[in-house]
Amino acid sequence: MRAILPNKTEFIPHAPQNEHEIFMAMRTYPDNVKVYHPHGSIDATSVFWHNKLHPNALNFAVYVDPKATEQDVLFQRVYDDIEKLAWKFDDDRMITRDYAPQHPFNQWLTTKHFQLVQTALTATVDLGTLSLNTPIASGTLKTFAEVSSQNSLYQSVLERSMRKYAGKPTFNPAITMPLPDWSALISHRQISTAPFALIQDDQLVAFSFLYGLGDHLVELGQMNATNAQALNELLNRQLQWLQDNYQTLTGEFGMTNRLDMKIFQSLPFKDVNKYETYMRLT
Repeated sequence: MRAILPNKTEFIPHAPQNEHEIFMAMRTYPDNVKVYHPHGSIDATSVFWHNKLHPNALNFAVYVDPKATEQDVLFQRVYDDIEKLAWKFDDDRMITRDYAPQHPFNQWLTTKHFQLVQTALTATVDLGTLSLNTPIASGTLKTFAEVSSQNSLYQSVLERSMRKYAGKPTFNPAITMPLPDWSALISHRQISTAPFALIQDDQLVAFSFLYGLGDHLVELGQMNATNAQALNELLNRQLQWLQDNYQTLTGEFGMTNRLDMKIFQSLPFKDVNKYETYMRLT
């Protein structure tokens, strides 16, 4: 009699803290999930995907049951399948990332010439706990809705934000794309009524994206400014607005990015987790 295997989406019934990437990927790319059941029960699962902005990289995530036997043999089998996918799609790099400390499979990947290429901190802050000083208004504040309704101003936002994104991260450079496509990408979930840009002397001096993730949660996105003072003023005024409309702010902060770290250190973030990216060239 053939063994009845559990459904692959039920393989990991409860999300462990350090397995975020595999859960996200399995939900988003169910057709790209592969399961391994050498002994009649699922011992591992893998999932892969591509990002249109980074078309030369094979992204993947793997979960191996810590109770599975012959771990190294299973690791090698899963890795061989991922490597074949990279060859099939003519990808020039393979990338995986997850919370630290890395689980055993990702730790094992360092024996296959995978290297740590990026470390970021993910964290949240309770907006109600912030004590903010009212900044001296030195310009005009505009919402995203107001900016996007002014063609020349919005064009400047699109061009500057795409230039900042292009080539980053350096280990996996992005391609450029038509501005309408970029607009659709960066405006998804952007809070249209939130303060977005600071205008001084008819010039765009700072803008900062805020993405709504639910009724009470907002995510800090890309920030761009001509000087630190302008960005500081904009962020403070955004935080004041958020205190009246949301409960929690979240963000991801690159540990090698000075601006990210300055913002991270200036606010009382909690639930801080380290997110590590590993890559190998094929």
